[in-house]
Amino acid sequence: MERRKFLQLGAGVAVCGTAGVLRPDGNSFDCQPAAVPPAFSIVPVVGDGKWIWNQPPKNETGYLEPRPFHLKIGIELNGRGGASQIQATTPAPIEVPEQKLEEPAIKTDGCQATIRDVGPDASQLYLTADEIAPGQKISASVEYRLTAYKQYMGYVRDQFPRQQKPPRDVANLYLGDSPGIQTRIKEVRLLLDELRGDTQHPWDLAKKFADWIPHHIKPQVRPYTSVTAALDDRQGACAEMSAVFVALCRAAGIPARLVWVPDHNWAEFYLIDEQGEGHWIPAHTACYFWFGWTGAHELVLQKGDRLRMPERGNRLFRLQEDWLRCSGRKPQVRYIAELTPLPASTGADPGPGARTKMANGEWKVVGKHPLDQYLRR
Repeated sequence: MERRKFLQLGAGVAVCGTAGVLRPDGNSFDCQPAAVPPAFSIVPVVGDGKWIWNQPPKNETGYLEPRPFHLKIGIELNGRGGASQIQATTPAPIEVPEQKLEEPAIKTDGCQATIRDVGPDASQLYLTADEIAPGQKISASVEYRLTAYKQYMGYVRDQFPRQQKPPRDVANLYLGDSPGIQTRIKEVRLLLDELRGDTQHPWDLAKKFADWIPHHIKPQVRPYTSVTAALDDRQGACAEMSAVFVALCRAAGIPARLVWVPDHNWAEFYLIDEQGEGHWIPAHTACYFWFGWTGAHELVLQKGDRLRMPERGNRLFRLQEDWLRCSGRKPQVRYIAELTPLPASTGADPGPGARTKMANGEWKVVGKHPLDQYLRR
């Protein structure tokens, strides 16, 4: 493999959040998130032409090259004192065209649990328990057989009319501000005017935005900031790069949203074709620079960036995180996520990409495949 041929420009690590905080309210404690999941985009990322495309296929379109994985997610609690009214959540995978899930089986010990939706394309494992005693262990877990696909639809500019009128539900969710994604600020408006010029077609505009970002936003290791800070400082990780793309699209009247996978994200923008059918079109602005296609098998954890959690009031969230609330002494908690590639047939190479989630929300590469050294770590 000619490694240098396939190296892609990447952004640094963006680790957000802090350790859990306890807020006393008499004998009640509100146990806050342990950490917002980090978003990584690290050099090198290698397209070997097989597991990761370095160019799209020439003779076929669709959701291609199905690849099986085993995925386990879960929550484990260990009582350290009397606690009651326990609620805990962890992100769960979603069913999308590029990702199929077999019916999950939930296992519980000392608690109740369910998989619930918290947005159009966001789900979580939700655990509840009346109480936990000192030394008691309770847990909930879900195991999936997951099939991931690469995506190439052969999108071209001319299949989309210049005039677009997105459906109301799409416009309401994906044309306004989101936490950390400001669309009406001066910096976004000025940059939009600069990039737009005489360009009118939404495909051309989205392509301009995607091309501009890797040349003007410097890769930088830091916690996620905002679109405002990324444009002021001209630096950020993949989270900032994709958020700038989303903000520019929305300011131009093109619906757009974030796509979240372990330690990384990209964007999708929405266009309606000549037949009136809507399409979410991927645009990768860090790590892989793919426009209109996705050449890797990724675990999709969430799409979108405006979530409301049922127990957390009217606050909007850009991204889910692990979360625990209880009354009494906070139990020790462990959030589990393990992704393991499976062979497509007996004796086949399962490929790279085994990962497990760490205490800070980071997904660490733990596989022994020779190509694991080239993946985002």
